[in-house]
This record gives sequence, C-alpha cells and structure tokens, in this order.
Amino acid sequence: SSVTENQDGKVEVLKILTENLTASAKVAKRLLWSCERVAGLLPLDAKKIDLLTDEQEESFDALLLRFNSLTAMVQDHITRGILTLEEEDVSKKSQRERRELMERLGALKPELKFGTLVALRNRIAHFYPDENATQAEILNEVHRRTKDLIEGFNEALQYADRKVCNNTLDLHPIVVPPAPWGRP
Repeated sequence: SSVTENQDGKVEVLKILTENLTASAKVAKRLLWSCERVAGLLPLDAKKIDLLTDEQEESFDALLLRFNSLTAMVQDHITRGILTLEEEDVSKKSQRERRELMERLGALKPELKFGTLVALRNRIAHFYPDENATQAEILNEVHRRTKDLIEGFNEALQYADRKVCNNTLDLHPIVVPPAPWGRP
C-alpha cells in the first residue's frame, strides 16, 4: 500500500539524515580543532601569507576544507532531510528558499545569516585567490565565522532530534570554547 511505501521512505530519509548529522558532527569537531590550530597566526594580512610555512598552509587548507564540508552538509544534506521529513516539497525550491523554510520552522536562526556563510563557502570553492590580501581576508573571515557555522549545525541537529527523531539521536551539540580561538 502507499501508506507502507510512504513509511518506508520516511524511515530511509531518517536513516540518511542521521548518518549526515553524525558525519557533520565529526567534521564540526575537526573544524574546531583546525580553528584552534591556526588561532595564533591570526589575524592574517598579505605579508603574513607570504611568511607561512608549508605546515601552516596545510593547517589553513584543512580549515577551509572542513568549513566548506560542514557548510555543504548543513545546506544540502541536513536541510533536505529535515524538510523532507517535515513533508515540505523541496524539489523545485532554491537553496535560499530551503534556507528560509528552515528558518521559518525554527531549524536555523535567521540571525546566523546562514546565507552569508554559504556565500563565503562559494568564495572559497570558486574564487580561492592567489592574491595574498584577498586570501588573508577570506581566511580571517572563515576563522571568525566558524562559530556561526557550528551554531547553525547545532540548531539543525537539535531541531532534527526534537522534531523529526523524537529525541532518539545519540548526538549532542558541539561546544565551542571561548576565546582566544575566535580572535578576529
């Protein structure tokens, strides 16, 4: 019957959402570790970019990769899973429309301005510059906005647990430590 198929479909979406939330929690923890690792090198400027060692550049590369990954996971996979389980038709909706739906549902706080995190991710993914001043600006911003990104993940996680998983998730919000890791 169609009811059984619908239930099976929901079970599968819930399973995938849980896997995505679990993977995202791991990325979020590694992202925090990357932020702590580069904190002493910030803020960067064009001159400092030229002075980075290979190991320091690798640390910043890891930060960018993890920021990019977590943003994509929240924007794409977690959002799609939550909205599907909330019986929202997302097939013809833009990323912005999906984000706005998540905000209306209470799964993302509008004040986090998640759209600006996505724009930053796109700057990294599509326009990562060779120009030192712009590169420094992007790296400083990624470091500064990581707290917002993790808070956005935590909001989606808590919403998913509360609203679509009936408090059955064995995942907890990622605790962001206070400064000095988050210096501008």
